[in-house]
Amino acid sequence: MKMHDNDTSASGYLTDAFEGISLTFTDIEVLSISEVNVVAKAKRYGRWWLLKGLRKEVAKQSGYQQRLRKELEILMLLQHPHVVAAYGMENVEGLGKCIVMEYVDGPTLKDWLKEEPSRQLRVKVAREVIDAVAYIHAKGIVHRDLKPENIIVTPNGSNAKLIDFGLADTDSYAVLKQPAGTPAFMSPEQRQTAVADVRNDIYSIGVVLQQMKLGLRYRFVIKKCLLPIDKRYQNAQDLHRHFLSKDGGFKKVVALTGALMVVALLFLIGLQMWRAKEQDERLTSLNATYQQEQKVQQQRMAQLTDTIAELRAYNRQVREREAGAEVKRKRVKEAIDKGRSIIERTMRQTKIDQHLDTLSDLIYIWNDYTKKCQSGYRATEVYLEQIRPSFDDAEMAEITKTLNQHCTDIIENWNRKVVILSR
Repeated sequence: MKMHDNDTSASGYLTDAFEGISLTFTDIEVLSISEVNVVAKAKRYGRWWLLKGLRKEVAKQSGYQQRLRKELEILMLLQHPHVVAAYGMENVEGLGKCIVMEYVDGPTLKDWLKEEPSRQLRVKVAREVIDAVAYIHAKGIVHRDLKPENIIVTPNGSNAKLIDFGLADTDSYAVLKQPAGTPAFMSPEQRQTAVADVRNDIYSIGVVLQQMKLGLRYRFVIKKCLLPIDKRYQNAQDLHRHFLSKDGGFKKVVALTGALMVVALLFLIGLQMWRAKEQDERLTSLNATYQQEQKVQQQRMAQLTDTIAELRAYNRQVREREAGAEVKRKRVKEAIDKGRSIIERTMRQTKIDQHLDTLSDLIYIWNDYTKKCQSGYRATEVYLEQIRPSFDDAEMAEITKTLNQHCTDIIENWNRKVVILSR
């Protein structure tokens, strides 16, 4: 809508630029071109931004698109003063899809070291780099390409910024798993495997710290970073704590060590005097204590021997009981199987099955049908009387129940046929 001449509000037409501030990217300047990526800086909203996209030759290949997307998703997880910040992905005219990041002005660590900064500043930057790496590791991310060229040092305040997460990886991603990094800064195992491991980054940090020449105070920290993978720092948090202890407490440690040495010396002198005076009494006391302990150990060994013998006897009894129970179970099963065979043979001899299969009407059913049905029970009773002397009451009860149920099942099957004929 059109504003009135006397309207002083901020309402009115919106344009792509106001008071010299553009809403789109302008002043695009390509900074570098690699085999895959194009990196440029551009101005928007009155400030500089860093744009990272793909070269036209590979821009349509899904693998490289996934790699760019993966880098964005990793960067969006990070918010740390010493890690470059990302704000999203946009289509930029002339560059295509680009990750939009903060533009960090300043030389790389490699060029910054050529300016020969003070040791105090070098230690400060090293501390910030380790802090940034510990942070990304806490987020489950491995950078995999830590080197001086991927660390920017700002002119104002000499603050470190960790950049270029193009080779970074986490366990949550299943794509683009392959060995990667810069050979001069890669750990030996990183050259062989695609599995992201925080200890690979720790090795790379060791190489970077070595080039920063931090002094003898940090030589053990650097040396541990460069050890074989199972002996170096297992996580960046431990490295960070160790580095800080070397960084801030060296003089305190020296003073404390001197004081402790004096105290220890005085203590040793007093202890030696006391030992000379009490030596005989102590030896006598120690000998008595030793004899008493020997006696107690002998008693314990005797008790242990008795306990072992009791356990062996108990185990033997258990095995014998289990063997006896197994024999009983086997005898009961054999008796039941034999009883079933007798019942089935007796039932077959009644020829009830053939009679029912050929019966056309219920009026022709045998007069002694019910009596013949009981033949299985009678055979069971005879069989049970024969075997009763060989089994106890509980076993006989189980055998009797099983065989009677078998007879019942056969008779019920016959009765179902009779019911069908009655319909």
